[in-house]
Amino acid sequence: MPDDHAAPQASRHALIVGAGIGGLATALFLVRAGWRVTLAEREESLHEVGAGLQLSPNATRLLARLGMMADFTDLAVRPQDMVVRRHDGRVLSRPVLGKAAEARFGAPFLVIHRGDLQKVLRQRAEKTPGIEFRLGHKLVDLRETESNVAGIFETASGGMERITADLLIGADGLWSRVRPLSGLPQPSSPQGKTAWRGLIPREAAPIFAREAKVNLWLGPNAHLVHYPVSGGEAVNVVAIIDEDWMEEGWNAPGDPDVLARLFASWGEDARALIAAAPRWNRWALIDRAPESRWSRGRITLIGDAAHAMLPFLAQGASQAIEDGASLAAHLGAAGSGSNLAPALARYDRARISRTARIQSGARAQGRIYHLSGPLAAARDMTLRLLPQNAALDRYSWIYGHDAENLSG
Repeated sequence: MPDDHAAPQASRHALIVGAGIGGLATALFLVRAGWRVTLAEREESLHEVGAGLQLSPNATRLLARLGMMADFTDLAVRPQDMVVRRHDGRVLSRPVLGKAAEARFGAPFLVIHRGDLQKVLRQRAEKTPGIEFRLGHKLVDLRETESNVAGIFETASGGMERITADLLIGADGLWSRVRPLSGLPQPSSPQGKTAWRGLIPREAAPIFAREAKVNLWLGPNAHLVHYPVSGGEAVNVVAIIDEDWMEEGWNAPGDPDVLARLFASWGEDARALIAAAPRWNRWALIDRAPESRWSRGRITLIGDAAHAMLPFLAQGASQAIEDGASLAAHLGAAGSGSNLAPALARYDRARISRTARIQSGARAQGRIYHLSGPLAAARDMTLRLLPQNAALDRYSWIYGHDAENLSG
């Protein structure tokens, strides 16, 4: 197995396993901190797939420091507010976003298709000196010594390749291979919920769904989220339902008749939105209990590999971006010494406590969303009484956080 990637003394070398949003963002932050990066990805080409996602100010302020905001001009939508409805269509609240949130937190809320975000990050990484891609590389084992760590990969051609670095970062998602190889437990906790996603071309979407708003519908044992993506050219819709189904992956086909039956008692607009989606894919929602460490020796984790979380605070992508920025900041502050352990320990302390709080909040939010009967009525009354800026106040600890600020 050739070893052509040993790090020269002049530049510390990080090997990132996984070239999704977290891996790509981490590569960019590390290069800015003076590292050289190899991105190893099991797929032979990087396909931009997935559903829409929300990027809150805690993530967009970090991307802005990479000089990337102009890259999103024609792809992302800046929602002006959120519309929260009951399942019958009655509006319960309209939390503000838009200019008010940007003025408060110094960075915007964006909604964007996951594929568009990954494409922008990939294009930026491909143009960045110091980042090298190794596609079609499936991790099969790790080797660690006192002075380096190596990933052993099966290549697309059937051969084996050893890539040696100072640090190995598992950015390989929910079904991480790095996690068990580094000695951390793999099992996660299915939550009895599935997410169904559809993408509706603008011209086929109901008029109300085309507006620059995040929309949330609450109902018994289910909820809907939808907003425009791809510069307004499509509407992303996600239906979350209580369902005991489990399958690895993100793209299992979903039967539209199942959704039609489940949402048959919902309001006309909700039913029209669901009917407009040309196809559905679904995935099981997975959670993971917080842990005491993500790092061991010269290996650490980011994103879903570290802290799989439910999507009910819309923080999955934003927290992966925060992880990358925080890790690079801690490594940069540590200087060029050979001992990474103190920096990785500080990274663990900073990130595990924060992501654990978000995981807990997302679990609680999911229970609130799916209430029925008198509890749902109490929830709805509370929402109607809240001022428009209540959500920004409640979650300012999320949106106002600066992952690169090592003093706080």
